[in-house]
Amino acid sequence: MGNTFSGPQYLEHKLTEWLVDFFQRLGVSCEVQDVADGRCNVIARLDIGPAFPTIMLEAHQDTVPVDGMTIEPFAPLVKNGRVYGRGACDVKGGMAAMLSAFARIVREDTNANTNVIIYCTCDEEFTAKGARHLAQQWSCDQDTKSSQPDFCIVAEPTDLNVIVAHRGVVRWKIQTHGRACHSSRPQDGHSAIYDMAPIITALEKYADILQNHSEPHPLCGSP
Repeated sequence: MGNTFSGPQYLEHKLTEWLVDFFQRLGVSCEVQDVADGRCNVIARLDIGPAFPTIMLEAHQDTVPVDGMTIEPFAPLVKNGRVYGRGACDVKGGMAAMLSAFARIVREDTNANTNVIIYCTCDEEFTAKGARHLAQQWSCDQDTKSSQPDFCIVAEPTDLNVIVAHRGVVRWKIQTHGRACHSSRPQDGHSAIYDMAPIITALEKYADILQNHSEPHPLCGSP
């Protein structure tokens, strides 16, 4: 979540290795995609045939840091039918359910009529490098477009409600440039702050237009 970190213990590689071993023991081939230093996506597939639809199950491997936790983060505590620990809700519980379902389909469902992809991404909690990598592949690589799913289930915690729409976000950087000068000769300089001021005012006006004068999304509301 934006914390400074160093060392491999803070990355997902141990879980990545565990996932690869899990799929190998299941007898399913998997692919490891290097996304960043020490951070990989893991993809496994159960292919029935190109004539059948494809569903993707997606869960991220990373969690937020353990700062401020009042319980042991890595020793699961079972209490009143719930499991407590770092990532139990977001999103190791969802990942465990998907892995269990995927394994059951592989082992038991001889009449399966859907291709299944399970996609375990990296770096969801900070910059979503893993999901971005997947989206870029679908956008640019012709070979991967045929593997795009018809349906996708994302294992984010939603209080068990089925969520079919989500707000997005656009981020960008704006820079204005000035020229330094001595305070006794302001005429020799140029203020970048003055140039930024009308931009901020324009953004404020645009935010008002989005909030109060645009048609809201039926599920997500106004931008």
